[in-house]
Amino acid sequence: MKKNPTIFGLIITIGIVAISYLIYALFLNKKDSYLIANPSEKSIELFIDDKPFVIAPNQITPIELSPGRHSLKFQQEGQQIDTVFEVKFHNGLINPTKSDYYIFTRPYGAGRNRDSLFTSQTLTIDEKVFYGNIQHQNSLYIQGFYYNLDQDYPKVFMNKGEDIDVSKIFSKEDFKQFYFENYE
Repeated sequence: MKKNPTIFGLIITIGIVAISYLIYALFLNKKDSYLIANPSEKSIELFIDDKPFVIAPNQITPIELSPGRHSLKFQQEGQQIDTVFEVKFHNGLINPTKSDYYIFTRPYGAGRNRDSLFTSQTLTIDEKVFYGNIQHQNSLYIQGFYYNLDQDYPKVFMNKGEDIDVSKIFSKEDFKQFYFENYE
C-alpha cells in the first residue's frame, strides 16, 4: 500500500490542532467565576433567585450565574435584606458581609512607564500608602475585574505588544501580602 501525502498531512494537522487545544484547555484557558465570600466567623444563609446557599465561616463558594438581573435575600444583623443585582461582566463577587476588597490593576505592555503609572495613583490602607491603580470596594455585589479571588495573575502574560491593564480582586489581607511580595 502506497502512502498518500495528502492524508498524512491531514493527520499531522489534526494532531497539531488537538495538541494545541489541549495546551490551551489545560494551561491557558481562564474560567469565568462568580463567588460568594464569607470572611466572617458565622455561617451565612442566603437565597439567590430563590435558590438557597449556606456559606461556612471564612469560605468562598463558587456559583453559576447568567448575565442579567438576580434577586438576593438574606438576614444580616437581625434585618432582612431583599435586593436585586445585575450581572454585566464575566466575573463577580457577592459580598453579603460588605467586607473590604481591593481591585488592583496591573499595567502590561512593552513601552509603558510603569513607575510613573504607579506613583501617579495612591491609596492608603491601615495608615500605609500603596502605589498603583487600586480601587476599594465594599458593596454587596462587586464586578468589573478580570481575575477573581480564586484566580492568580498569570506568571507569563501574552499581550502581542499591546498596552493592556489586567485587574484582580483581593481581600484586604491578601492584597497587603501580594503587594509586599511583588512591590516592596
